[in-house]
Amino acid sequence: MKIIFNLLLKDYIRYFNDKPAILITFAVPIVLIIIFGSIYGGGGSPRGKVKIIFVNESNNEISKIIEAKLDSSSMIQLVKKYTPENEKTPTFIDEEKAKQFVREGKRSAALILPNDFFADTSSSLKFKFFYDPKNEIESQIIQASIQQTIMMQISDLLPVLMQRKARDLLGGEEAEKFKNKLGSVIGEYFDVSADTIVDAMTNFKPGSSSGFSSSDSNETNILSDIIKFESEQLVGMEISNPGVTRIVGGWAMMFLLFTLTATATSLFEEKQEGSLKRLMCMPVKRSHILWSKYIFSISLGVVQLFTMFIFAWLFYDVDIFSNFLNLLIVVIASASAAVAFGMIITSFAKSINQASGIATLIILVMSALGGSWFPIVFFPEWIQVIAKGTITYWSVEAFLQVLWRQADFSAIALHVLILFSTAFIVNFYSLIRFKSGKIF
Repeated sequence: MKIIFNLLLKDYIRYFNDKPAILITFAVPIVLIIIFGSIYGGGGSPRGKVKIIFVNESNNEISKIIEAKLDSSSMIQLVKKYTPENEKTPTFIDEEKAKQFVREGKRSAALILPNDFFADTSSSLKFKFFYDPKNEIESQIIQASIQQTIMMQISDLLPVLMQRKARDLLGGEEAEKFKNKLGSVIGEYFDVSADTIVDAMTNFKPGSSSGFSSSDSNETNILSDIIKFESEQLVGMEISNPGVTRIVGGWAMMFLLFTLTATATSLFEEKQEGSLKRLMCMPVKRSHILWSKYIFSISLGVVQLFTMFIFAWLFYDVDIFSNFLNLLIVVIASASAAVAFGMIITSFAKSINQASGIATLIILVMSALGGSWFPIVFFPEWIQVIAKGTITYWSVEAFLQVLWRQADFSAIALHVLILFSTAFIVNFYSLIRFKSGKIF
């Protein structure tokens, strides 16, 4: 037993001396649990609120109640104002500005309550909903929250709307007979005052309980008549495969980071093989070695990204040619930033195992935070701020602009600038460390 114990102790000592193994075993799962926990912690629903534009052009009491309910939602946050350029005072968003913001990708959806939302003689509620389903889960959350809020309020208003609809179809006199007869029948069989039923079908009283429920599936046809929901998709209508178009950029970026980090850290392998020593004996500068490795890695990254996009085009009909020039710019910028990431890891690591362990941790965290796996809108605000500090965020958003929105260069200019700036600064620092001999 003593021999077995000593051998076991030896294995534990070797394991705890292997820092990359410790990172992968403990640090990576813990960090990912923290990230997912920030989304689904507590009650199992996302903590981050999805922001949508809300425009209330109606002065009706019903519209104010629906607005208040949406304001208190735990799933969505209403955006009602914006600050125009060269101005300091916020102003309310109107319908045209809301549509513009959705088209430009500044917000995913806009709910409009128009002037004729509900009047004293109305037999239906009128809504306008404009959306950009670039993130399918986000769109589903927005629509589910809106529908839930509307249905919660419609139960009290349903008797009035049904009576008004009956009046439109039957005429005033016949509708009045219908209302009184219905009130008498309900009052007789359910031990309720007939006058109460008639009053509920005549006047809407906020907060009252009418006893009608809109949750029954048999009421679907009735509700479609009394709730006029004008829904319009503003972006992505021509995309043949929305699902793959949404995710291809994020997954491509994550695997690109793994590939180019491995390429950069191959400097350690060359050191072990003795290749670097032989190169240093030749009239070759350290900067020459770094630049050759850098250019090779970028070219490999560009080839890898285009291979993924061509595969998506061939098998899933993802349109990569309509906006090809901008796609090429984003690909080169993303590859440059990814190579810079690999270079900085190499400059600090002391061995290839250490570099691989650190890189795995950071790549998985950046992929989760930056939108490669799911939309960052599900995170709390403070994590969303951190997410914007990752190169994956700017790459994924740029790919979405190019592939989903077919945007021009002005829409991706900031993304490209940040990616190239990151590549330049990080590589400049790596070059300094390389020249000083701190790597080899």
